[in-house]
Amino acid sequence: MRASPRLKGGFLFAVVALFFAAGSLVPTPPESLLAGAERLAFDAQMRMLRTCWPRPVDADIVLIGIDADTETAFPEPIALWHRRFAGVLHALAKAAPRAVGIDVVPPERSFDWVMPGSDLAMMRGLLDLKRVAPLVSVQTVNARGEPVAVQANFRAILAPENLGIDQQLKDPDGVSRRYDEHELSQSRQPVPTLAGQLLRHLRMPVDDGFIDYSRGEPIAYVPMHAVAQMDEAQLARTFRGRIVLLGHVTRSMDRWPLPVKQLMANDPEAGRGSLAYTQPGVLVHLQVLRNHFTGGLLHALPKWLELALAAAAALAVLVRARPATLWAIAFVVPVGLLAASLLSIVSARILLPVATLTACFWMALVARGVFDAAEAVVERVRLRQSFEGQVSPAVLSDMLAGTLSPGVSGQLAEVCVLFSDVRDFTTLSEKMPPAVVTTVLQRYFDRMVHAVHRFDGTVDKFIGDGMMVLFGAPRKSADPCGDAVQCALAMMSELDVLNEEFAREGLPTLVIGIGINYGTVTVGNIGSSERHNYSAIGDAVNVAARVEGLTKDLGRKIIITDSVVGRIGGRFHFDPLGSHAVKGHSPVSVWGIRTARVAPVAVQAEAVQ
Repeated sequence: MRASPRLKGGFLFAVVALFFAAGSLVPTPPESLLAGAERLAFDAQMRMLRTCWPRPVDADIVLIGIDADTETAFPEPIALWHRRFAGVLHALAKAAPRAVGIDVVPPERSFDWVMPGSDLAMMRGLLDLKRVAPLVSVQTVNARGEPVAVQANFRAILAPENLGIDQQLKDPDGVSRRYDEHELSQSRQPVPTLAGQLLRHLRMPVDDGFIDYSRGEPIAYVPMHAVAQMDEAQLARTFRGRIVLLGHVTRSMDRWPLPVKQLMANDPEAGRGSLAYTQPGVLVHLQVLRNHFTGGLLHALPKWLELALAAAAALAVLVRARPATLWAIAFVVPVGLLAASLLSIVSARILLPVATLTACFWMALVARGVFDAAEAVVERVRLRQSFEGQVSPAVLSDMLAGTLSPGVSGQLAEVCVLFSDVRDFTTLSEKMPPAVVTTVLQRYFDRMVHAVHRFDGTVDKFIGDGMMVLFGAPRKSADPCGDAVQCALAMMSELDVLNEEFAREGLPTLVIGIGINYGTVTVGNIGSSERHNYSAIGDAVNVAARVEGLTKDLGRKIIITDSVVGRIGGRFHFDPLGSHAVKGHSPVSVWGIRTARVAPVAVQAEAVQ
C-alpha cells in the first residue's frame, strides 16, 4: 500500500466513506451527527443572511397579535371572546384584505348558555369577512393526529377548504426548519395546513422544502384590541389588499423554537440567550407564506448529487502538502463552501450541504494526515533499523530529522579528529584463521564504538583495523577537544578489559595508537552524486592521521597536537613530546597524556582521608 499511490488513495477513500456512513446513518439519519451539523449550518446561514444580506418583502403580510394588552382589554376568558373576534372580523371585512388566516382554534363547543347570542355574533363576523376575502382558520388535532371537528354551529361557514391544521414539522431538536404537507401525513395525501390552504385560495402552488427565515424584515404586529377601534381609513391603509394573519404573541401561548431571533420587531415577550429564539408559532405560517410570495422555499440538492459532491470532497485524501498549506486549505475550502451556499440561497433558492461537504473534506485531510504520520513513523523505524549499524547515531538523527542536506554537499566546521589503529594487526591476522580475525576485530570495534558514542563522537569510517572519529560534527559540541581526549582514555580502558578477555581465551592481545588533532574541516556528504557518505576532509584530518602514525615511533599510546592541548591543557596531565615532522605538512608540536587531573574537591577529600 505504501508503494502504490492508487492503493493508498483507495484505502483512505474507503476509510472516509466508512466514517461518512457512520456519521450520516447512526443512530438514525435524522439524528445522526451529520444531520445535526447540517441543522447548525442551516441556522448559521439564516442568521448571517438576516444580518448581512437583509431582503425585505414587498407588500408584506400584516400580523394581528393577541398580546397581554389585548387580554387586559378583553377581560373575559378567551373561550368567551366570540363577540371580540366578531368585531375584528367585521372591521377586516370593511378593509377588504387579500386573504385572512386565523391562527386561533375555533371554539370546540358552544357557550351560548353562558353568553346568549355569542355563537351567532361570531358566525356573522365569519360570514361578513368570508364574502370579501378568502378565509382560513386553523384546526387542532387529537392525540392520534386526527383533525378535531369544528362545532356544529360553525361547520356551514368553516368548510373543509376553510380549515388547515395547526401543525408544523419539527426536527429532532424541536426546531421548525422545513415545510412539507406530505410529510405531516400518515399517508401519501398531503395534510392541508393554514399556509397551504391560504395559498390554494389564492390559486398558488404549494411548495415544500426548507423555510427561508432570512426573507423579510422583522414584522411589527397590530394588537388585536386596536383593530376594532380603527376607523375605515385606518383599516384600509393597514389591511386593504394585504395577506392578514391573526395569532397569539404572548409567552404562554403557542411558542416555538426557531432558527433565528427577532422575526417580530415588537415582540413584548422577547427573551434572552436561547429563549430569544423561542417565538410565536404564527410566525412559522407567516414565513412560509413570505417564501411562497418571493420565489418559493429552499430546496436541498438531490441525494445522488449530494453523495457525488461528498465523494469529490473525500478525494482530498489524495492531497499532499506542507502542514501550513493543509491548514490553509482546511480553512479556505469550508469558507468557500459557505459563501457558495449563501449565494445559491439568494440567487437560486438552493441549499448546499455545507456541513456534510466540510465534514467529508476534513475527514479526508485527517485520514491522510494520520496515514502520512504513521507512514513517517514507519519510515523512521525502517531507516533506523537499516542504517543504525552503518552510520553514527548523530548522523542518523540528522537523517531522520531531515537536517542533513541531501546529495553531495559540505560546510566548514571546527572539529576534533581522532584516528586509532591496531599496531601490527596485519602480522597478527596472518597467524589466525579468517573467522577468528573477524571475531577479534568485531569485538574490538564493539568496545571502541561504545566508548565513542559515550562522548557524542561520530564514527566517520572504519579503515581496515583503524577508525576515524569526529567530535563536533554533525552535532555541535561545547567541548569537542575534551570529549575527544576523554574518549581516547575510555578506549584505552575498554581495550584493557578486552585484552584480559582475549588472554583468558587464548587470543592475542591488541595494542592501539590514537592521534588527536583540532582544526577547521569541510563536513557533509562527500563523494559522487551517485555514491557518497557523511565524512570530513581537510588538513586537520590529514594531520590527525599522521599524528597517530607517530605513536609507534615515540612509544606513546595517545598523541595530541598543540591545537588540542591549548584548549584543554588544564584538565589533563600532558607530557611535551616536542615538534615532529609529518608527511606532507610542516612540523607539528605534539603531546602525550598520562591521565586526567584530579578535581580540586577530590584532592581535598583524599587529604582528609
